[in-house]
Amino acid sequence: MIPDNKINWIKNRLVATISFIDGTVRSDSVKVRINVMITNPTDDDIRATWMPTPDDYPIRLYCNGKQINPFPAEPVDRPLSTVMPPSDEQLLANRYVIKAKEHMKSPIPLGLAIENSRLLTGTHTYEIVYWQTQLDWIDVRDVLERTDAQGRGRMRYPITDNAPSNRLYFKVYKPTEEDAARGRKIEFLGEVDAKTQVPPPPRARPGDFAPQTGYWSAVGDSIRAIGGYHEVFVKGGDSMPNLPGNLGVDPFSFEWQYVGDASAKQGESGQ
Repeated sequence: MIPDNKINWIKNRLVATISFIDGTVRSDSVKVRINVMITNPTDDDIRATWMPTPDDYPIRLYCNGKQINPFPAEPVDRPLSTVMPPSDEQLLANRYVIKAKEHMKSPIPLGLAIENSRLLTGTHTYEIVYWQTQLDWIDVRDVLERTDAQGRGRMRYPITDNAPSNRLYFKVYKPTEEDAARGRKIEFLGEVDAKTQVPPPPRARPGDFAPQTGYWSAVGDSIRAIGGYHEVFVKGGDSMPNLPGNLGVDPFSFEWQYVGDASAKQGESGQ
């Protein structure tokens, strides 16, 4: 989704870490359970809320670079600018504070049920992305009203880009009709190690492990909307970053493309 004139992105200082618990094959779906831990790595207390926006499930599913809706009956493609933020009453009722250097773990596991009809035939690697947006909207709005840098009434969605700790990969086998006729059933094949078992793509999103050391440039519709040339130097095996500075970019709307050993910037180191 490309930010429009009502939407911008700010970086979320909170870190979301997800980890596998298990996967279960049921009669009509595959259920994957994960633990979520929210960390404040800064030296300041951070106020957050259990009422984040955009109003969408924080766990998202991908395969072969394309998003999969686990629940086909529920539409998911709507403009973010039409999503209303929570009311102040809702925020105040759901506020909490994560103190400096503190960790908070979800009291119960989060589950993602994928209907069997949404799984691709054959053996495929699926990716779970946890999109953590729990900064306090009242605080975000107060900052905007003081600076008015983005124009009055403009929404800013706080996002996290600390993956791969907020990304998980797993494999599922779904039989063809011929295999099913011979008695083969859906199998959950377990967690996949992103560093060693996920083929490096020609491009990488924020949080993906860098396939090789060198300079990477930002590409995609959201980067073109912002304008300018954005480049980073990343060592192979490290996590690909979001943009530096205060500006955050929707991690589902842009990618890093490998430039090479030398910077493409003229007269700059790129680091």
